[in-house]
Amino acid sequence: MWKKANTDSIWNVNVLILWVGWKNHDGAYLTDSMMIASFNPRLKTVTFLSIPRDLYVKYPWGGGWRLNYIFARTYLKTGSFDKAAYELEKKIKQITWIKINYYVMVDFGWFEKFIDKMWGITIDVPKTLVDYRYPGPNWTYTTFKITKWIHHLDGKTALKYARSRHSTSDFSRSARQEQIIKAIINKLKSSWTLTSPSKLKLLYMQFKETVKTDFDFETLLSFIPYVKWIKIHSYVLNADCYFKPTNWSNLTPWCFLYPAERAAFNWQAVLLPVWATPKNVENYDKIQKFAFIVLWYPELWLENSKIQILNWISKKKIKRYYRWYLKPLASKLAYKLKNYWFNVKEVKNADKTVEKTVSYVYKEKKITQELIKTFVWSIVYKKWDVSYSWNWFDMTIVLWNDYLK
Repeated sequence: MWKKANTDSIWNVNVLILWVGWKNHDGAYLTDSMMIASFNPRLKTVTFLSIPRDLYVKYPWGGGWRLNYIFARTYLKTGSFDKAAYELEKKIKQITWIKINYYVMVDFGWFEKFIDKMWGITIDVPKTLVDYRYPGPNWTYTTFKITKWIHHLDGKTALKYARSRHSTSDFSRSARQEQIIKAIINKLKSSWTLTSPSKLKLLYMQFKETVKTDFDFETLLSFIPYVKWIKIHSYVLNADCYFKPTNWSNLTPWCFLYPAERAAFNWQAVLLPVWATPKNVENYDKIQKFAFIVLWYPELWLENSKIQILNWISKKKIKRYYRWYLKPLASKLAYKLKNYWFNVKEVKNADKTVEKTVSYVYKEKKITQELIKTFVWSIVYKKWDVSYSWNWFDMTIVLWNDYLK
């Protein structure tokens, strides 16, 4: 069976959260959304990573298509939620290299009931949303609109907010679903329910009535002491940078996918990982590195180090390295770091020479500095030097010729 995680350990507890339409919905057993919730007991953090349903994958039984079909096919064949979730978990691990400890499957109808039993949730809607093709009764469409503002949502409205996608992208929908989960956690944090054993038992019974999961009550109790102090962050794997001209300053981070050429996939819309091809669809190296960084090192967003990048690489060196082509190396590094969620604030040429690639540190951010070394192997950290940087940056990276070795 499942290897259960210990919340007293230093290791993360990884939960796969699945949203399904279930009965009376198109594609009832397809996983509408998939996200990993990674809980770090030591830092008391939960980090969400959403994986789009349209990602093209190879199936363990042969052939391939969208990721969201694995759960549906296995459930229809076996009639077991656990087996269906386990089959999907294996593929998620292959994609992200993250081992899953538990799963939670949220049905649309059950979700409505759960929110209503909590007396609703509060959501800060960042942008007015209008969906003229939200699914209505008897295979019709209806209009769903919610304005930019702070709203208290009941179960029915929260479901519409979570499901709507015709006015936005699947990536935006995943972000909204993560926002709803955060709102549920925040509601629990502010509730006296967590201090009452009888109320906790009732909450667990409601939880079991409204979702399918392999959590037991004892395991759920082990998480309760952390809820009040929990800090939350979220990421959505996306392909936004392939839909608009992009540089480091306007990049939507976490862009590790791209829309595949439809002719190679029966003219259907699917996504592939960056560097993958129709003949080699399982190139997950960059996704695995990203998942490793953001899920195993939540300190990256806790430290939120403000970074400046300066270039002091000679043009002669660049031309020789790239066979007479000049490339904006500082901007390319900024793009790469920002895509992995490093907080790059400024890029420009240095006005003072250095003798090696260095980073002047104004405020020490140990994990950020450690992770940057995986991108800039030659970097050496030094104490802050006012002649290179100002104290509104936590660190200033100055690139020298050894960056190209």
